[in-house]
Amino acid sequence: MADMKGYNGKIGIIDLTTGTVTGKDLDPLVAEKYIGGAGLAAKLVHDMLREGDYATLRQDPLHGSNPLVFATGPLTSSPAPSSSRYAVCGISPLTGIWGEATSGGHFPAAMKRCGFDALVITGKAAKPSYIIAASGKLEVKDAGSIWGKHCYDTIAAIKTDLADDAVRVACIGKAGEMLVKYAAVINDEGRAAGRCGMGTVMGSKNLKAIAVKGGSEIKYADRETLASVAKETLKNIHGNFAIQFMHHYGTALYTDMGMVLGDVPAKYFTTSEFIAEGLTGRALKEQYPVKNYGCAGCTIQCGRTTWATIGKQETVVEGPEYETIAAFGPLCGILDLPPVVECNHVANLAGVDTISSGVSIAFLLYLVDQKLATSKITPLLKNMGIDDLRWGNNKVVIELLRQIIERQGIGNLLAEGTRAMAKELGVDPGLAAHVKGLEIPMHDPRAYAGQALTYMVSCCGANHNKADFFNLDGDAATLMKVKKGDRFSIAGREESVINAQDIASIYDSAVICNFPHLNVIPMARMIKAATGSAVLGTAAGLLKAGERGTTVKRLISCKLGVTAKDDVLPAIVTRVLATGGTAGRKLDLDGSRAAYYEKRGWSSDGVPTEAKVRDLEI
Repeated sequence: MADMKGYNGKIGIIDLTTGTVTGKDLDPLVAEKYIGGAGLAAKLVHDMLREGDYATLRQDPLHGSNPLVFATGPLTSSPAPSSSRYAVCGISPLTGIWGEATSGGHFPAAMKRCGFDALVITGKAAKPSYIIAASGKLEVKDAGSIWGKHCYDTIAAIKTDLADDAVRVACIGKAGEMLVKYAAVINDEGRAAGRCGMGTVMGSKNLKAIAVKGGSEIKYADRETLASVAKETLKNIHGNFAIQFMHHYGTALYTDMGMVLGDVPAKYFTTSEFIAEGLTGRALKEQYPVKNYGCAGCTIQCGRTTWATIGKQETVVEGPEYETIAAFGPLCGILDLPPVVECNHVANLAGVDTISSGVSIAFLLYLVDQKLATSKITPLLKNMGIDDLRWGNNKVVIELLRQIIERQGIGNLLAEGTRAMAKELGVDPGLAAHVKGLEIPMHDPRAYAGQALTYMVSCCGANHNKADFFNLDGDAATLMKVKKGDRFSIAGREESVINAQDIASIYDSAVICNFPHLNVIPMARMIKAATGSAVLGTAAGLLKAGERGTTVKRLISCKLGVTAKDDVLPAIVTRVLATGGTAGRKLDLDGSRAAYYEKRGWSSDGVPTEAKVRDLEI
């Protein structure tokens, strides 16, 4: 692919320690093998880190040698449906292994046309800084006057500083500055690259924001075919009933349906039964003025903009989405929207992952409810007593979120995540709801065995977007090479988990949204039309690129210490429930994990074999 289309063809490199900015050409062979986005980021990080770096990062993931990569892909902001997305990747301070997150909005479209396909950021600035990337040029600017501002004010301040309202900004808020281990990167106000603590990495580098401005022309190999396939694909997308419901009710359409299936965890994964009617997408529309929000060029418009009264002041709130509603709602014993909406807004302003923060708060409530570690918890409390830590206490949940962001009181411990909480408080580690340090999302593993196995073996820990079996076995989506079956069993279908993960890897590399569940063949046709690559233009070639991305991420994590012993679910989410949609169901996935390793070409300890690495030409 010597004559590369669909890319800028440049990678920007910023050393914050020295303040130097350079660039290099994007190798066409690397682009063809890893596509872009998270796959390209993983390749860049894999090639940058040496054994000494891994040793350093095992001790301190926030060391300056941790490369932070922002990247787009060949389909980003193209005619392809739902394609305004970017990836931000690095070594996670929360998990200590490979971490990545993606986000939509309008920032990705501007980044795609800023002149670079990826920005690789190393070192640590001597003072608060931000980076501007525009027209193929890079500059590091002073952010002293912006440090301390919340995310929305940061975005406005940078536009004012640059005297350019067309600039798009991705930034951190207070949580990133305070190095909360699961701080998010926020762009376009409420769009969040939330998981794995990439905002924390930014904070550790004294990096307040990335500002980008479009303008560079992206040339496609065959724009006419790209547009034609995209139009045909979009028609199929809008024929899907789940997409139609998502447009009308947002992602919160799932709250009551998921509860019936036993897929929505409540009271810290100890039950799946609760009164859901007050937490649905319909309830949101009935209780608040709500407007649809769509990322640039997206017609699904699954996002919500909500007008709510918070602290006697009318406030525009971006969201809330399903994961946030479930994490601050039933998981904490809260069954009405006002406190959830407020938590969502606080999290957006401060830039914090609502999944990890919600799970951490719920863990504390569970420990007190079970009378565990109360003698260690009590001295850490600020502005509350031990009796205030109970299910459904709206004010305390909001206060705990604020204390996490400010690292005050017991919030300083919760800011480290559930794994660290269990260790510090001396409780059974199996009570901490995480996989490899990443908190379990709002899809209960007992509801879908395929989701459970995905959590176990995912490249970055428990992540529901790295193969969404709640959709696939829930009949809301169909993917090539993914066999549907009994949702309570994945035995004999381990290869379907592999294929679903590799397709998700393609989404995160292309970079496009996973909600439309684009199948491999139309994706291959669009990527070929965008890039001109015959290799990526076949289903087999594209799937191999997805597998390559999955594998190189696993290699990075293995070099950071991950083995089969880490690919396990905690006891708290494997306990058999007596009632609800998963009543009496027991998870037993040891055999499926072994089968997964074998089919992946990994050793029995979960490490990609030399033969597999050679086959994938990593």
